[in-house]
Amino acid sequence: MSVNALSRLTDVSGVTIRRDLAELAHEGLVTRVHGGALRAPRRGASEDLEAKRVLARATAALVDDGESVIIDNGTTCEMVAENLVGRDIRALCLSLSAAATLASTPGPVVTVPGGIVETDTLAMLTTTAVDAVRRFRADVAILGACAVSAQSGLTCTEDHDAVLKAAIIGSSSRCLMPAPPRKLTRSSTYGFGELSNLDTLLTTTDIDPETLTGLQEAGVSVEVHDV
Repeated sequence: MSVNALSRLTDVSGVTIRRDLAELAHEGLVTRVHGGALRAPRRGASEDLEAKRVLARATAALVDDGESVIIDNGTTCEMVAENLVGRDIRALCLSLSAAATLASTPGPVVTVPGGIVETDTLAMLTTTAVDAVRRFRADVAILGACAVSAQSGLTCTEDHDAVLKAAIIGSSSRCLMPAPPRKLTRSSTYGFGELSNLDTLLTTTDIDPETLTGLQEAGVSVEVHDV
């Protein structure tokens, strides 16, 4: 929004609006631009953007019409949801962003698990979500990647997220994970699965050849896509 528009809406001077926007930008809540401000990108949203778009399209292409799908939280999974708009699928979405995207157009039958919604990510990670996932029998899961390595398997930073992702694996016949190369040499705190739990790991051609070989030798099928 522009400074002038904010000034009209709030009946506050432009000088005060500019000062307040500067403070909000310092806190990372908005991005300052000439003449106003933009909503700040959510955590991780701007990283590997083009790679995520490519991987999201490729992942969505592996979902068949008529299938039931669990869509994990995370920016890449939300991009997959964008590529599933209008498709004849039944989806359990673990973020409000993905759910709103899919439900905006006739075609998908969209469910959300309920429970507390995280302010930053709009994800639902509580026990309510875990219970909903365990009741939902999915043909395919779209898993968000936190950290993946041939040595440590599938890991993430938070215990509650690990519990949820493990439940997704347990409820799904096939598991797909789109992940840019920088996530494929990491290990995080909480494990939620082995590489063998993935039916397909999708990444891009700038993956290190040694890393690619290690993942394949660990038993996962890897699709490599051009950016």
